[in-house]
Amino acid sequence: MKKKEQASQAAAVQSAPADGFASPEQYKDPEVVLQLLMITQSYKKQYDEFLMEVSFDTLAEAMYIAPFACLAHNKFEEGVDDPVFTYANRAALQLFEGTWDSMIGLPSRNSADAEAQEERNQLLEVAATGGSIQDYSGWRVSMSGKRFKLKDVKLFNVTELDGTLWGQAAVFKQYELEDGTVVTVQGQEPPPSSIEIPPSQEDVDAAAAAVQEQAAAVRQLKEEQGLSNQDPQVQEAVAELQTRKQALTELQAKYDAALKEAESAADAPLTVESWDEGEEEK
Repeated sequence: MKKKEQASQAAAVQSAPADGFASPEQYKDPEVVLQLLMITQSYKKQYDEFLMEVSFDTLAEAMYIAPFACLAHNKFEEGVDDPVFTYANRAALQLFEGTWDSMIGLPSRNSADAEAQEERNQLLEVAATGGSIQDYSGWRVSMSGKRFKLKDVKLFNVTELDGTLWGQAAVFKQYELEDGTVVTVQGQEPPPSSIEIPPSQEDVDAAAAAVQEQAAAVRQLKEEQGLSNQDPQVQEAVAELQTRKQALTELQAKYDAALKEAESAADAPLTVESWDEGEEEK
């Protein structure tokens, strides 16, 4: 066998889905990881809780094998009239009977049959307007035509790191079959972690606004009430101003570091790392 043919076959084996749904090269692609960072930050903003508390390096693996289904589509991306799926983790691919190759890029409207299409469209618009919804249940259809009912869905808008509206994501842990059987999504919890999800641009902007608000309060004490720096009220207000400035500085540093790390990941060659093996696959 020629070396070129051997190399081609080796590459095909390496990129083949190990679990029948997606390969690590697909769900760990740098652009996918950036999208997952957007999803987790947007989830935190909408629900004031963490979807996953893992490091940036293990985010892709954790989301893919998570004990919940997660899908995303590019509803608000510029130039997109017919949104397509841009992400589906293993639980979602299994439920919809698809693979990464068959589902990513597929118009997301195909996830509902004609009977449920109008309700689905209304749901998406409600979430688009309000930012998110939760506890929704609705019928969907797999790629082979099997119907099932999603239960307790959280649907939320996804923004880019700079706050630009980009798409939507859905997360759920249970679904119901046509015979009434309720199924709980199976998956794997990530290792315990104290890693903090980095702040978004909106978090930084909010901290900056808090600084401006407190600075105005200090000026009001001095200019309108005629107090000086020796007055207790001014000293207390200035101390609060310094606290807010420090919080802004720390948030900005975390945001800049996360952005730099994300940009570096996008430029770096892809490596495949497993929690179980703890080393690069060759």
